[in-house]
Amino acid sequence: HCLKKVATAIDKKGGDYVLQVKNNQGKLSNEIKAYFHKERRDNKELISSHSFSITNDGHGRIEQRTYVQLPVSSWIEQREGWANLRSVIEVTRVRYLNGKHSSETTYYISSLGVNLPLIAKTIRSHWAIENSSHWVLDMTFKEDESRIRRGDAPENMATFRRFAMNLARLSPIKDSVKGKLKQAAWSDDVRQQIIFG
Repeated sequence: HCLKKVATAIDKKGGDYVLQVKNNQGKLSNEIKAYFHKERRDNKELISSHSFSITNDGHGRIEQRTYVQLPVSSWIEQREGWANLRSVIEVTRVRYLNGKHSSETTYYISSLGVNLPLIAKTIRSHWAIENSSHWVLDMTFKEDESRIRRGDAPENMATFRRFAMNLARLSPIKDSVKGKLKQAAWSDDVRQQIIFG
């Protein structure tokens, strides 16, 4: 969803956005990485005063997340065209599990000014939703096992799966998403109730 038209639509409705910058925005991503590198080299005080770390443990693992949020600078040329772009965020996640550790760094853009607790909460909430959705899509729809690979088919099927998952979640029938879909396969009445409410 890291697209200029998405940011513009959110801004027009008076909302704020925090969008993860992925490979579809390669130039922007590279500039943001370079900007954080430059500021670490030239302005360590700014980095330390704009950093926030959280450590969580549970299920046999420890995870430390470090958030760094900086105001957008004119140094980032790719900022042009992004509605109300005010800050860039770097999130580094380090996980320790069974004596091994792994780390990943992701980057975000936001219409929010520097507010680390709010940014941390927003990004963490997004991941909780994303993780729960991914789990349902993988366990119920076997999305990771899908052999659909050509053209627009993978994206189209992902849309259908999410649509079906959301319909099942919204249905008042008392059962899991998987149970509701199974009932819908067996019964025309249940299928109609899930689709049409």
